[in-house]
Amino acid sequence: MNAYNLILLALTGLLLFVYSFLQHNQDLVSAAVLDYLLVILLLCGSIAVVNVISFLVVEVWFPRKQGKQPSALLKLVISLILYGVCAIAILLLLGKNIATIFTTSAVLSAVLGFALQSTLGNFFEGVALRIDQPFQVGDRIILEDAEGWVESITWRATTIRTCEGMLVHIPNGSMAQELVKVIPPGGQVRRCVEFIVSARVPPQDVINTVDRALLNQPSANVNLDKPLRVKLGEYEFAEEVLAHYKVLYYPLNYSDANNYTDAEILQRVWYALHRQGWFPEYIPGSSEKHLNLISSVEFFRELSQENREILVGNCQSFLFDAGERLSCANLPSSTMFIVAEGCINVEQELITNLSENTFTVKVFSRRPKVQPPVPLSEETVEKVAYQLAFYIGPSAFAITNQVAKEVFFLYWIYQRLAAEINDPRARAEFLSNCPLAPIEQLQRGDFFGEMCLFLGADFPDVKMTAAVATELLAIDRQAIALVLSEDESFLALLSHRLAKHQQDYLTETMQMPHSNPLSANNFAQQITTFARDYLNKSSNFNLDKKPNSGAD
Repeated sequence: MNAYNLILLALTGLLLFVYSFLQHNQDLVSAAVLDYLLVILLLCGSIAVVNVISFLVVEVWFPRKQGKQPSALLKLVISLILYGVCAIAILLLLGKNIATIFTTSAVLSAVLGFALQSTLGNFFEGVALRIDQPFQVGDRIILEDAEGWVESITWRATTIRTCEGMLVHIPNGSMAQELVKVIPPGGQVRRCVEFIVSARVPPQDVINTVDRALLNQPSANVNLDKPLRVKLGEYEFAEEVLAHYKVLYYPLNYSDANNYTDAEILQRVWYALHRQGWFPEYIPGSSEKHLNLISSVEFFRELSQENREILVGNCQSFLFDAGERLSCANLPSSTMFIVAEGCINVEQELITNLSENTFTVKVFSRRPKVQPPVPLSEETVEKVAYQLAFYIGPSAFAITNQVAKEVFFLYWIYQRLAAEINDPRARAEFLSNCPLAPIEQLQRGDFFGEMCLFLGADFPDVKMTAAVATELLAIDRQAIALVLSEDESFLALLSHRLAKHQQDYLTETMQMPHSNPLSANNFAQQITTFARDYLNKSSNFNLDKKPNSGAD
């Protein structure tokens, strides 16, 4: 209870004491004064009683019983009812005849009720909606003929804004008779996305593949505190038996689920299933394009046209959605990948020297990139400029645009701009928006996984993300074995090129943090071993044919 109610109770008690005293000493004041004092006492007492009962019902009982805060209308209705009861009690105490009042009110109410039946029905339903509060302004609700966000709740109608932006006005009387589904905020409502796969594919394989793809880099709108499930639904018997699957997830923002998240999930499912060959075959780029990609790799530059065609003919195409993580979970082992289309961001490693308060960057590969870096979007540059302007003022926009022309990666842009802020605390606050580490971009013509292919090394433990929809050309050991079976002399050249590539570009990188570079002879032995395995040990390769030692 607030101070107003306490003061009112104290005043009522004081008036009661004064009235009792004067009642027993009527010679001190006239009867009229006592009557006026009684009226004032009854009014103050009524207000105090109404406030106390209203507080107990509205502020104490209702939240505990219903689990939500009462509306202002509920407080008003309860107060009006209590004041009405108190008014009747006061009239009775004062000896007034209330029968005529009720008779007149009943006749008037009947006439008005008959004339305004529909309007009053909507009015009282509006009152009921305000009191019961099944939904509030801003909630998303689903009706039989409409779905959208509650814009307003008036005495007569409830207004909903649909997903298309239209405003739908629904009379409160109709709202009370419809089944209303309320979607509360906070990611507590489950949503279902369906997709179809041939029934010939084992269901558990489909479930595992899709589950890994969705959890590998989940959408920002998926509530990971709730279970994300993939389950088999029903079968469709057509020309080919099809299996219907469902992805069950909880969106954090249900409004974005219909517009964005469902599409993101279906897109991610498509890429995951395609990599397994469970969708109609995707026709990749022309073989001429892939031949040019193979020719741009220094290991294969000296291959004959015929052998390059053998290599391309035994390659696989892997597609990745924008934002999807690349790892050993969704890429085959012992395989080298060439970026055919798109762009991959590789997060570099920061090594901090605490004693000198400096850091160094360990790169993924020192091999020069084939394509120039992708410039940042205008929206990203503008966002950084606004962040900097908070600390240095309007000059931040010109400075940020100039730095963005000289530096292409967001991490280094933040580091350069931080020097414009003099206050260390403000500088640290600005850098809290900076990515955790710089990135390295692999674009068309760049490759990775060469040591996985030729040496059987593990896939690098790095964070690789497809910046846009990306196609990878995968070269496995079988393709290399087939090429070597056609041209044994290529082994020596390949071994020398690999040894030089490892020495020049991979030592002391994230791919080879501690390993010593191998000689050409070591590469030749490793390649010969796996080539024989893939050719069922029928190869005529001779391990005694060592590359010239001068090329090591």
